[in-house]
Amino acid sequence: MGLKKKLFPKKGESSEKMITTAKSHIQRLSLINRSYSKKADISRKNAKIALKRGEKDRAKNYLIQYKQYSMKVDRANNMRLKIERQIDAIQEGKIILSTGNLMGGIRDELKDIAVKASPTKIAEISEEADAYVSEIEESAEIMGGDLEIDLGIDVTSELNQLETEMLLEQGGEMPSIPEGDLEYIPDEEVTIEEAGATSKQAVQDEIEKLKKELNT
Repeated sequence: MGLKKKLFPKKGESSEKMITTAKSHIQRLSLINRSYSKKADISRKNAKIALKRGEKDRAKNYLIQYKQYSMKVDRANNMRLKIERQIDAIQEGKIILSTGNLMGGIRDELKDIAVKASPTKIAEISEEADAYVSEIEESAEIMGGDLEIDLGIDVTSELNQLETEMLLEQGGEMPSIPEGDLEYIPDEEVTIEEAGATSKQAVQDEIEKLKKELNT
């Protein structure tokens, strides 16, 4: 596999594979760098030896080699630094992308909540709820209203008559405090059968009474 294909994989290949390939290439550059550094160091030492031997021209040649190897070391370092910078950019970009996707999801959720719980909608719900409460209260007032008003029955004269009867019974004064433990008379439940039997008995009694009157 060529260097170009390693550094620039086809579209669709995962960024993780690209990063792995790039890191592998960085290791290769590091090995090359160490080799060039060692050769540069050897060339410089040989140049010093050549000077000690009085071989100035050979010393120059060794220094030329030293400089060439040193330039290759610098180029390898620059390439490694560029690739490392790009790897860092990819990793940071992935974090930014995932953060953006997360924030986008949060935004959509907030938007959905804001639409469902918008001030206008909440105000409408509150207004409708208040209206229903008012209707229920109005119904309660209707159910528990004044029977005299609701049925249109005036019992003023009957009430006055009862008060007059009580005045006569009490010697002309209305009692300020109820006398004794007054209790209301409970309503007796009368079934249809009991009512029918009572009516038949009343008719029978009336017949017997008429018979007696005829015999006398």
